[in-house]
Amino acid sequence: MPVYNYVCKKCGAHFDQWHSFKDADTAVVCPNGHAQTRKVLTAPTVVFKGSGFYVTDHRRNTSQKAG
Repeated sequence: MPVYNYVCKKCGAHFDQWHSFKDADTAVVCPNGHAQTRKVLTAPTVVFKGSGFYVTDHRRNTSQKAG
C-alpha cells in the first residue's frame, strides 16, 4: 500500500497516510481533526539496479586516439 503526504489547509500540519489503491476517494482528516486537507505531490523514488544505467558502465576511452 502506498504512503501519501498530506497537508492540512486549516492548521498547516504535514502528515502521511497509508491508502490502498481502492481507497483513493476516501476523505482524509488531519491529526488535529480538520477535514480540509490536500495531497502533496512529490517526486517518485527511482532506483536503478544492475549494469547499463550509468554513463561509466559502457564509456569508451576517448583519451586514446586510433592510430
